[in-house]
Amino acid sequence: MSVEHVEKVYNTYSSVYDLIFGPVFNSGREMAPDLLNLYPGARLLEVGAGTGLSIAEMPRDIEITGVDLSQKMLDKAHKRMAQLGRADVQLLKMDATRLEFGDNSFDRVLAAYFVSTVPDPVRVVHEMKRVCKPGGIIVIMNHFTHEVPLVGALERFLSPLFYRVGFRTDLSARPLMEECGLEVDRFEKIDFMGNWKAVRCFNRK
Repeated sequence: MSVEHVEKVYNTYSSVYDLIFGPVFNSGREMAPDLLNLYPGARLLEVGAGTGLSIAEMPRDIEITGVDLSQKMLDKAHKRMAQLGRADVQLLKMDATRLEFGDNSFDRVLAAYFVSTVPDPVRVVHEMKRVCKPGGIIVIMNHFTHEVPLVGALERFLSPLFYRVGFRTDLSARPLMEECGLEVDRFEKIDFMGNWKAVRCFNRK
C-alpha cells in the first residue's frame, strides 16, 4: 500500500465519503473534543482531516490545522468550513509521514480513523509525537486488531485484501503505542461491539 495508492483511493472516495462514513464514525467524532481536553487558544492538528467531519465538532475558540494527502478530500473540507463559517481553520495537503511543521508545534494532535490507511503507521505516529508539545495529548481513533485471538488472527489474514481498498485490519493498538514511546491514558470502545477504539496518550517525549 504505497502513498500514491492511498492518495488515489481517497481521491476516488471523496464524492461518497460523507454519505458512507459520516454516520458510521459520528460517535467517535463526537467524543473527540472531550478526549482531547481542549481549552481556549489550544493549537490542534488533525492528521488525516479528510472532508472536515471531525473539525466540524470542534469548538471555535481553538486554532485548528488539518492535513490530508487527498486534495479532493480537502476540497470537500474547504467547502464544509465555508458553510460553517470557519475561516479560522487552516487546511493543507501533506504527507503524514513527513509533517511540514517544527517540533513541539501543537498542544493537541488528533488522528480520526486514519492510521490504518497509511503504509507506515509507526512513522506517522512518530511524526504526530514530534510535532506535539511535551505534556500534550495525542488521540487516535481507529479500528485495531481484535483482542480476541481468533478474531484477531482472521483480521490479520484478511488484511492484504483490505489494502486494496485503502486500509489495513492488522494494526494492534498497544504495540503501536509502545513502539512509538507513547503512554496510554485511556483506551476505550467507541461503538457497542468494540470494533472501533479510542486511544488517548500523553506525550512525555
